Amino acid sequence: MTATYKDLQRETGLSLATISKFYNGGAVRDENARAIERAAAALGFRPNAFARSLRSRRSGTIGVLLPALDNDFHLTVIAGVESALRPSGTSVIVSSSPDADAGAVDLLRSRMVDGIIAVPSPHDVEALARAAEQVPVVQIDWRADDLVVDGVFLDNHRAGALAARHLLDHGHRRLGVVGGDPAVSTMRGRVDGFREVARLTGADCAPDAVLAGPLTVANGQAAMQQLLVLPERPTAVFCANHELTIGAVIAVNESGLTLGRDLSVLGFDGRELAQVTVPKLTVIEQPTHEIAVRAAERIRERLDERRSEPRATGTATGPVDVLVAPRLVAGGSVARVGPPITGPTEA
Repeated sequence: MTATYKDLQRETGLSLATISKFYNGGAVRDENARAIERAAAALGFRPNAFARSLRSRRSGTIGVLLPALDNDFHLTVIAGVESALRPSGTSVIVSSSPDADAGAVDLLRSRMVDGIIAVPSPHDVEALARAAEQVPVVQIDWRADDLVVDGVFLDNHRAGALAARHLLDHGHRRLGVVGGDPAVSTMRGRVDGFREVARLTGADCAPDAVLAGPLTVANGQAAMQQLLVLPERPTAVFCANHELTIGAVIAVNESGLTLGRDLSVLGFDGRELAQVTVPKLTVIEQPTHEIAVRAAERIRERLDERRSEPRATGTATGPVDVLVAPRLVAGGSVARVGPPITGPTEA
């Protein structure tokens, strides 16, 4: 026979009101919470999640919206969100939105999710904005300007600056950038951060050495090929995205040049790629798991705000952006060509 609240009451000596409050997310004394948990474990009690959601108007689930489910970044986001929410008994529903007709946001709302963590696709921004009127929404990876909600992002400007500083510390003055699409905020931030540090030290990139284009392996390969035939070829190149990095490394290998000797390359993300290149590739790493965990924390904080102000329909405070610091993982693909180049950034 399935254990009930009354069984827990007999086991603990607590009131039904206290037990109900505990299982519906209310605050109870620590000693009472521990007593209820011990009794539930002893009796094999499992709360009826569906009935609880009807009473509390909370489903105990968070939606994760992604453009696709076919790369390590998105899978790491799912794992990070799930691991952060699991201790609170919150589950995760995942939906992908690869095209404009997917209706992924409406699907999540139909499942009564309490909030949504999204890597927003442009075609989902309007639906996410509508959802944000009812539940907390946190965007990650890149900021959609028309979506006025909390966000958790890599500090992309700092990532670009960190890459430039590493190349300058190795004496490189002629720099190139495979920078992706400047219309994408993440790419723009990384390139701007890189060029700002380079410019302040007098080692700015030549205009024809900063290349833009789609965030694809093919474009990374084509851009690196273009840099390799410049009359004054850069001695070091920063690739601002994982796919661009793969393409650039392919182009260097096909050229017959030796990575880290004839040309220095600093890539982005892709520890697996770094492990298979010879020498090991130096990369700027995006702490994706941390970004996912921080996004889950923002969702929990917003839900707590709404619980304390149950009649509120919007967020209790304005949108908050959380920036997560990048990390440089050094390999052997950046050669030392001279003494460090210093400038005002070190003042």
